[in-house]
Amino acid sequence: MRYCYVFLIILVMKSTAAHAQTEAPIQSLNHYVTFLDKSSESLITRFKMLAGYQDAVSRYSKRPVSELRLSSSGPLEDYYFKKAMTVNGLPAAEMDHLNKKAKEIWDLLNEVDVAFKELETHVRLKAYQKDNLKQSDEYVAKIQPLFERFGHEKDALYKQVQHIYENHQSSSATDPYLVTEKAMEQVILSQRALLDSLPYNLKEETPADWPVETIRQSMLADEEFLETIYSTLHMLEYPADDMLIAFKAAILSMQSLKGRAVDDYTFSAKQSAEHGNRYYVLLMNQFNQDLLAFHKSFVTYSLTKRRLLYYPAFSPAFGKQKVLKEDKNTSGTAPFEDQPLLSFKTKRATGPAPPALLRTLNDYIEFVNESLRQMHLLQLTLRQYQSSAEYYRNPVKSSSRASLEYSHEKFIIPTSAYALLMTASKSVPEPYRASINTQTEVLMDVLKEMDGLSIELIAYTTEKQYLKDQLQRSDAILDRYLTLFDTFDKKKEQLYNDVRRIYEMYPHADPASSWIVAGKALQAAMDDDRDVLFGIKAWLRHETADIPSTAKIEDHMQQLIKDEYENLKGLRRYGRSNGLCPYSPYEDLAANSGRFAELTQKLTNVSPGVKRNPFESFYYFYNNELVYQYNKFVELAKGGLLKVINQPDLFVFSKLDQSKKDQSSATVPAKTMAPEPVVTRSLDGYAANNMVLLLDVSSSMNSPYKMPLLKRSIKSLLTLLRPEDQISIVLYSGKARVVLKPTSGAQSAEIARMIDLLQSDGDTDGNEGIKLAYKTANKQYIRGGSNRIILATDGEFPVSDEVMQMISQNARQDLYLTIFTFGRHANIGQKLKKLSQAGKGTYAHVTEETADLQLIIEAQGKRLATE
Repeated sequence: MRYCYVFLIILVMKSTAAHAQTEAPIQSLNHYVTFLDKSSESLITRFKMLAGYQDAVSRYSKRPVSELRLSSSGPLEDYYFKKAMTVNGLPAAEMDHLNKKAKEIWDLLNEVDVAFKELETHVRLKAYQKDNLKQSDEYVAKIQPLFERFGHEKDALYKQVQHIYENHQSSSATDPYLVTEKAMEQVILSQRALLDSLPYNLKEETPADWPVETIRQSMLADEEFLETIYSTLHMLEYPADDMLIAFKAAILSMQSLKGRAVDDYTFSAKQSAEHGNRYYVLLMNQFNQDLLAFHKSFVTYSLTKRRLLYYPAFSPAFGKQKVLKEDKNTSGTAPFEDQPLLSFKTKRATGPAPPALLRTLNDYIEFVNESLRQMHLLQLTLRQYQSSAEYYRNPVKSSSRASLEYSHEKFIIPTSAYALLMTASKSVPEPYRASINTQTEVLMDVLKEMDGLSIELIAYTTEKQYLKDQLQRSDAILDRYLTLFDTFDKKKEQLYNDVRRIYEMYPHADPASSWIVAGKALQAAMDDDRDVLFGIKAWLRHETADIPSTAKIEDHMQQLIKDEYENLKGLRRYGRSNGLCPYSPYEDLAANSGRFAELTQKLTNVSPGVKRNPFESFYYFYNNELVYQYNKFVELAKGGLLKVINQPDLFVFSKLDQSKKDQSSATVPAKTMAPEPVVTRSLDGYAANNMVLLLDVSSSMNSPYKMPLLKRSIKSLLTLLRPEDQISIVLYSGKARVVLKPTSGAQSAEIARMIDLLQSDGDTDGNEGIKLAYKTANKQYIRGGSNRIILATDGEFPVSDEVMQMISQNARQDLYLTIFTFGRHANIGQKLKKLSQAGKGTYAHVTEETADLQLIIEAQGKRLATE
């Protein structure tokens, strides 16, 4: 009996040992990667805490008006560490090797945690007030290198994991899952190499030389990945194939983010490390939360076919950016280098244009249109500057004024679009490619000269050179701008005509397609509209004696309406609320052509004393009501059609009359000078703001003339906010809700992040939104400050008597209500105006021209009391 009992025990022990190794080797390896992931998350949280703390320290050292705070980092989570240490799917030697390295990382994490808690305790005790931040700086200096150490240790462990993985993974050159894993890994390594090359500087105020060229090269490298990543898609099973599609979308998102990083690296961005730091975090988040998340999902969904290995999250590190060398351009801005036009003859092609060629031709149009949008912003900026500068022509008077200022931070050269376009242009056959690329290069050089002149103006005003030369250099720069705007206009027209000639070489794959038939009819109408616009421009310039005839426009309008159902035959009507409906842009373009004809017939000469040229109305109408609708139809067609270019407003900024200059420089009473009032881009001298942004984000706001302008208007204020200003955001799409609690102006990045997240969706509930906005504003009421609710919407809604009474009562307590409306046309209803009147606030329709200043004006609603 004893032998039987012993035998049973041995059998149980053998059985237990046999079943203890239940995991597959690769499953065990993924536990180590998960531990690295969670450790990186912990580091990222502390990284952001330290960055936020150091930002507060920087403000405190300049103006110690409020106490420093550092939120608790909390305890470390040891679950994933323990899970990794108890894996049972690997040989003992491999586990011992990996566990040793995992323990070192865990010890390092605890070292980071202890260092943070020392700093937290120091801040909570307010010890920094006794030694002028000396000990605080030492704690921060101690913490920074720990992040870099963690990155090295993490990479070392993952290399060991990869080595063991390769030993356990059976290789197959034809297995689609392994091939896809390898392709994904190449993408991940490329993005990781980029992140490793980028610096993050805790001292943001230092002018930084950021590696923008590295970003640009990485963005172009993404093009190669995008072309090849789908090579195995047809061999993958669902849902793994969907994850590959999502992975490609993540590459596109990374590429788009890099493009914005390149474009946003302007002269203004170079004055601090803020731009580099912001995009470092954005790229890290995009890499970890998007690209790696879909890679992990692919690994998970491939489990039934092949066990694959995870990739660990990127962990940040602090590193100084190179200090930007000051480049004082004493010789002035070099003029752009013009190049001779390379003429070419086209030959009718025998087959339809390849899809890649059609996409590239439309990319040329998009480059021109984006350049024109940026040029218009610059024209408006220069007009504002010119108006301000006239106050400083007289040196006697200008010396007693506040400094003349100039900034063109909103002007962004589409550098990334140009780089991608040059890469994509390989689809254009020679000799056409050489010609249109040369023309595009010249346009780019013109934009660069525009940027250079503005940088020169910044130095000119900063150094107050206008006090010495009575605006002579300023006048020369403004005159040069007029030449550049006119040059750009002519050269972009030549480029468009050549791109269109190339497009028209190729026959349509299906000429009878309703998309092609309708598109050709709309294009013919657009050609007539364009001819009339050019005629209006010539008439206003006194180059022609007569206003252009609109007969062809009206005939085309009638024909479009008559042929609508024949032209669009077979295309589905989704309804006007659906952005995919082809009938909407078709019908709108036809109707708007008729309105364009009516507008032309009402054109009259410019009246004396009128500051706005009548062409401005035609500029907005043509681009927003005609070009936009046509290009929208082209996008819906998804191939086969060519977009059209926008047209600039060359009248929006013009040369100042010499007699006005003479009057400005003469010693005459101030009342004879009549430049436009200037909004100072500063809140100095104004009371602290308690501003609640009550935003309509219902589905009707989903328009390029609404939501983008709303976001732009808000962001224009963010750079001016002070720590004492409080911003809250209340949304009233669907159920009213507070999405941003009262936030100090010192946290403008957090406010900007929330603005970026805004999306149009749901229905409007205005009454509940107003109630919640007033509740929020009253909680943060600033006695003696400027307390104001800004309601932004695109349309009217019923307002109850209860709400009207509440608005009036609060207005008597100095809590005001301002109404901003958005859309192509000003709201003609009276309800919103009555609301603003009851709330003793402003009522304004926000346009492309006023978006950057409207909210600044509201923030300057109350001046500080002077003794």
